[in-house]
Amino acid sequence: MRFGSSERFSLGKVALACSLLALRLAAQHPPVPLYDKDFNQINPLTGENADKPFSTEKTCGTCHDYATITAGYHFQMGWDKVSDDFGRQHGRPWELTFGKMGGWYPFTPRVFAKKKNRHPDEIDLTSYDFVGFSRIGPYNAPCGACHPGGGGMEFDREGNRYDEHLRANPHLRETLDGDYYRSAWDRSGVVEADCFLCHLRGYNFEERIAQLEKGNYQWAVVAATGIGVVSGSVKDGEQPKIAYNKRFFNADGTVLLPWNGPPPSQNCVYCHRRSDVFKRGFTWSDMRNPEIHYQQGMQCVDCHPAELDHQIAKGRSEINRVADELDGSMMDCQECHEAGFGGATLPRHKTVRPSHVRRMACQVCHIPRIQRATTMGFESTTGELIFVTKPPGTKQAGDPAVWGPDYERRQGGVIYPFNTFYMVWWANLDEDGVLYPLFLREQAAGWKLFRDQVTDDNQDGQPDVNRPEEIIAGLKAYAEILRGNQRFRRVNPVYISPEGAFHLDEAGRLTRLDRDVTGLAKINFPISHNVAPARLALGTHECIECHATDAHFFKGPRYVGLYGPDGPPPFEPMGVGIGAGSFAFTLSSLHLEILRPLTSVGLMLVVFLITLHYHSYGPKRIPFEPFSHEILRFTLLERGIHLFRLISFVILSVTGLIMAFNLVPWQELLFSSPEQVRTIHIIAGVVFLVTTVMGTWVWFKDALFADYDKEWVRVIGGYLGYKGVVPAGRFNAGQKMFYWYTTIVGNLMSITGMLLIFKSLVSLPALVFTSTLHNLLGFVLIAGVVAHAYLGTIANPGTWRVLVDGYVTRKWAEHHHPLWYQSIVEKERAAQAAQAGEGEAQPVTTAGEPAEEQSSDQS
Repeated sequence: MRFGSSERFSLGKVALACSLLALRLAAQHPPVPLYDKDFNQINPLTGENADKPFSTEKTCGTCHDYATITAGYHFQMGWDKVSDDFGRQHGRPWELTFGKMGGWYPFTPRVFAKKKNRHPDEIDLTSYDFVGFSRIGPYNAPCGACHPGGGGMEFDREGNRYDEHLRANPHLRETLDGDYYRSAWDRSGVVEADCFLCHLRGYNFEERIAQLEKGNYQWAVVAATGIGVVSGSVKDGEQPKIAYNKRFFNADGTVLLPWNGPPPSQNCVYCHRRSDVFKRGFTWSDMRNPEIHYQQGMQCVDCHPAELDHQIAKGRSEINRVADELDGSMMDCQECHEAGFGGATLPRHKTVRPSHVRRMACQVCHIPRIQRATTMGFESTTGELIFVTKPPGTKQAGDPAVWGPDYERRQGGVIYPFNTFYMVWWANLDEDGVLYPLFLREQAAGWKLFRDQVTDDNQDGQPDVNRPEEIIAGLKAYAEILRGNQRFRRVNPVYISPEGAFHLDEAGRLTRLDRDVTGLAKINFPISHNVAPARLALGTHECIECHATDAHFFKGPRYVGLYGPDGPPPFEPMGVGIGAGSFAFTLSSLHLEILRPLTSVGLMLVVFLITLHYHSYGPKRIPFEPFSHEILRFTLLERGIHLFRLISFVILSVTGLIMAFNLVPWQELLFSSPEQVRTIHIIAGVVFLVTTVMGTWVWFKDALFADYDKEWVRVIGGYLGYKGVVPAGRFNAGQKMFYWYTTIVGNLMSITGMLLIFKSLVSLPALVFTSTLHNLLGFVLIAGVVAHAYLGTIANPGTWRVLVDGYVTRKWAEHHHPLWYQSIVEKERAAQAAQAGEGEAQPVTTAGEPAEEQSSDQS
């Protein structure tokens, strides 16, 4: 086989790409010497500095720009903007920055100490304690566990390296300096940016945590990488010792490790899964909780890349406030898949309506459920975080369980999935009108005073403060333990929960504060991972997956708090979160589960009745001669209106039935996409609307009922065997009824259709009602037109030809519409008389002999 120049060039590019990929996979970081913080090489083979922990700044920073890297937000987490006055402008005077090192929100209830403090009562979490002594519950780790070092774990708020500055100024540990109060930086050392935490496969995170909780800050990297074994504990007053693992060292003292270029996902998810399993139930490499991107071999950095500055690309989240300038710096689902980036599949959404694609985020359908328990909130009354699991009944976050996301609207009214997280905690309303969170140690002290008055109403083994008498007991307990507290000018404890903020008024009665504390008691954690394979996505099989009476999307439990009056969490239907009240989702379910099947049966019943009528009575044999040019029945305008109305109705029926019944095979056969079906449906609808209005105007006078129409109705137009002649004008009673039927239904169809086109102008309940009415009217109109078509064609052979040239014979007119024909004859006689100038005109006879007496009606 031969190839042209262009083919050879393409094959060359493929070969080059494969070669580069192979080199990347086979590439290994070259051996490097280890250096301590004073830039002395460490070589355990010769014993040189073998008792010193190595420094990542001096070791990795030899080749890499350490200062640029540690300026990244993962290392700073707001520390580069920390200030004692930062929070005053945001109504949170205790907050020092938006980042996680100095920032605050109830889920991380420790309050970071200011640099300058007046009294020990004001100090909760110092920089030193943040690293290794900030555990807030049995299932948590200290904050430093997932902070990679550098930034505030290496330098104080004035830019000094903690260990060196405290060693030079040992008195600082006795001051109220939030960076040095009761610290041991001079013995623990600092936590430099740990490059291995992200880039080393097999990094031992648990060992790192163990070393940080011992106060062995500068030794943690040695133990976690496995390069050495660390013994001793700064916390216990010991000097840690190192036994380096000599098998990692070459003869020249350099070290060769399984270093990975881009961080492997296992390293990313240790920290992110550790926290996110409590917030979102998120797990990455989990067979119970499938993630299609992981199954396809993707890594975290494929969607969250970074340059050498280590500013990792972010999505958009209203929760994280650090590095907001990077929000949206990664490709989202649409950008990636619609462009086919990196071989991403192109979405077809052949079973999903275009409006759903526009109004719902990709995650809504593609993350139908989470299969690990998470938490729906926490209670901090005891001084530790007590998590309430979701779904209720599970033991702890991370256990196997199945639950569905909560749905709420965000930017542009688009629906997104969330885990709604509720918080119950305690604060103090000071003289300045600000709610200051109580420290966990203060909550723990108060808990000891009233714990005997709290019952476990939901029987989960944990206390739940949910009844008024329990809240009152807690408020009184905190008022007692806060008496004399130097950080407050006024003691006024407040209980904060999803139901609001409560305190005791001057008379000692439980009273709700008149302020919105939603942001202090509720967080919506967005759900973006654990994307299921397409075959498991909502809407893949049928609309009923979301619209059934028991479907989670509308009827699933949406928990609105942690505890109800009797203990278990209260909930409301899921649809409330997206603006669909009980009326809307009941009607939606009724439409899909009852009306749609019934209308299908109704359409088949119409066909059955037509067939039964034809076999029972047969067609009417009234002679009809096309192109007779005897009597003009329909003008060109009328024929045009009827023709275009008919064509548009047929198109509307085909496209409408495809959308209503989600007939994917027919959609694929006739159209290129669901969007094309919708577009053609709208265009045909506009034509139908115009012709309906024109028909209403043109035929209005002829469609008015007269007394003689009663006779037609009495004998049902002769269609059930009556043989007499029935009086009829230009339109018989059946045609008049059909006129009003199609006029009313057609105009209602047009109005509801226009509302559905501009659906953003109506509320969701109104939209559901409109959609249901539109579909129901469509089925009714189709049934009527099918019957009309039968009566105008098969039941009366040849009659439809009048709509081609507009003419009928005299005999046809006399038998079908005798009164109309009589008026024509009278006009002709009057015209002849006027022309002859005589009193009476020559008689006008019908063409041919009278036909047998039979029904004079046309459909």
